[in-house]
Amino acid sequence: MTKCYKFLIPVMAGLLLACNKQVDEIKPLTKVTADGELATVGGIEAATLGTYAIMCGGLEYSQQDFGESRGNNVTQANWAPVSIYTDAFFFQNSNVATLGGSYGFYQGCYQLITSVNLVLDHTRDFDTHALTDEQHDRYNYVIGENLFIRALAYFNLVRVYGKPFYLDGGAGTGVGLKKTGDINDKPSPSSVKEVYEFIINDLKTAAQLMKAPVAKTNSFANTGAAWGLLSRVYLYMGGSPANPDAAMNKLAVAYADSVIEESNGKYALLQGAAYQQMFADDEDGNLGRSDPSGNKEIIFAINNTSLTYGSQIGQMYHHDPIYGVGATFKPSADLMGRFKAGDVRGTFFKVNSSSGFNETTKWLCINYYTGTKAPAPVLRLAEMYLNRAEANAKLGNVMDAKADLKVIHVRAGLPATDVDDISNANLLDAILLERRLELAFEGHLAFDYFRNGLPMTRIAADNNGTAVTIQADDPKVVLTVPSN
Repeated sequence: MTKCYKFLIPVMAGLLLACNKQVDEIKPLTKVTADGELATVGGIEAATLGTYAIMCGGLEYSQQDFGESRGNNVTQANWAPVSIYTDAFFFQNSNVATLGGSYGFYQGCYQLITSVNLVLDHTRDFDTHALTDEQHDRYNYVIGENLFIRALAYFNLVRVYGKPFYLDGGAGTGVGLKKTGDINDKPSPSSVKEVYEFIINDLKTAAQLMKAPVAKTNSFANTGAAWGLLSRVYLYMGGSPANPDAAMNKLAVAYADSVIEESNGKYALLQGAAYQQMFADDEDGNLGRSDPSGNKEIIFAINNTSLTYGSQIGQMYHHDPIYGVGATFKPSADLMGRFKAGDVRGTFFKVNSSSGFNETTKWLCINYYTGTKAPAPVLRLAEMYLNRAEANAKLGNVMDAKADLKVIHVRAGLPATDVDDISNANLLDAILLERRLELAFEGHLAFDYFRNGLPMTRIAADNNGTAVTIQADDPKVVLTVPSN
């Protein structure tokens, strides 16, 4: 059996501040009962709003930390021995709360899962017969939201604490599949494959339920988000370049198709000035980047506007000149050298006048102290094109893969001939490089190396004078589940 999870029972709608409501507007629940708070659709929605709140702040920091700190897009702004902020960067994998981010990440994910399970437990026998059509639609939608959130939490857990799928087809140890809201329910770890199967089932059901005609912004889960995450999940199961899994890659393509082709214009890649503004310097808030609701490229994002200081991701990338804190990392020399002349993405950087360091502007949005109010894009349309391109390349569908690669490459201001000139042998490498540049600082890079069985190399300039390579099958790639 796994060790006891330490839960705060966060389904209380307002344990934390909800991402779109002020803290004084949300009343905490001291208990959750089927004939009380969850007896109405409105009560279920309020409880779910509290679950969204858990995503804001610290939990998203950990997801960013494991995806970027363990890659080669960043280096330390000021080289120093390992600390709680650089534990992942050094692959120390500390699972003690004061030494690394694993403890808080693990706890936070299971808080999300338990929050969802409490709602699902108490709504399993919910009587929908007396509901109006409008209430029934809302009920279906909110149950779908909960299933999506649970799937996202398990996906983030299994890619951190389970071996990359390509190594053994998911036979290795994953994480415990907690399916109830009972805090005394402590399941033994399931296999990685079993966790993936559970995620897929939740997402497929969620996608159908959220087709109900309920209007919500992209700060809330939706059918497109469920399809998008399914595309990513199947991509993670799609094998390495040396040994791809055709069935999984076909499904990654199919669900990317669903988002790109079947969303009836709901999503669109931003172009020109709009694309530049999506990640431009908005430290003063004049661009309005903090509110993602009008951004058609974002499928689902965590809205950080209601957090007092914003998301802790600001600690990673921005130095606050007033308090003299922040900017654990700066963009690596390796990354900066990859941007070609004319690449719009090479402009998503700014020299901090106080520290003198280059900073990414992706998280430069109403920054204060260690926080940022930039929305955290969990899924955006550009990723769907890149998912489809990668999966098609592994399937040998060269023309289709190049077509999607070209969409992203040209959108960035680069010539289509760059893609036309890529040989078949170099196509997958080109797609992964494009993915690295397009999704930089969004929490993907380390996982993209390791799920593909590829080494992650930091050049000497980004590793205090000594190059380092982490192989995808290195035990350090998989974090140890916290023991407390």
